[in-house]
Amino acid sequence: MPLPKLRIRSPMALVTTLITAMTVVGCAGTDPVAPNREPIDVVGPATLAKGGADVEKVDVTFTMPAGTCGLTTTVTATGVYNIVTRESRGPTGELRLYLNEAAHGTGTGADGSRYRFSYAANYSFDPTTFPVVLDLIDHFNLLGQGGAPDVKVYLRGQFLFDGSLPLIPVGDPVIRGGVACDPI
Repeated sequence: MPLPKLRIRSPMALVTTLITAMTVVGCAGTDPVAPNREPIDVVGPATLAKGGADVEKVDVTFTMPAGTCGLTTTVTATGVYNIVTRESRGPTGELRLYLNEAAHGTGTGADGSRYRFSYAANYSFDPTTFPVVLDLIDHFNLLGQGGAPDVKVYLRGQFLFDGSLPLIPVGDPVIRGGVACDPI
């Protein structure tokens, strides 16, 4: 899946966009497929440098194939995806980026079943190094209605992003539900 066309106006926006894009890149094979995103016009970090926040809002779509993550039918879902990015400098000047992401929406199974989904992720990283180590808390819930199966994913800990997916666990993070079952 190609990455969206992005209009980058500064080096800090490039780093922010790289990490944001990392969260929405699809997986190959029978794992869930990540959201399709409209092009983003990254405005920051003029407001970021002043302690403000850069806010993005895009539509999100994903498909989870039948037979993956406990699903008995292929589920396609759409919703709204919000990203808030801010930066902070520590007492000795070290830079840290903080991203808060949230998405919610509805889905339909190929068999007519109905779903609701929610997603939330909070993470931070040092944008001056690559690969980056993310301090991450991530929740994804796809809740089946009327007896349809649920998919629940929870990640907490440190993960290495080296430019490709999946993220690489660092140390002993908490992983419930499987990284491949989080399509966002």
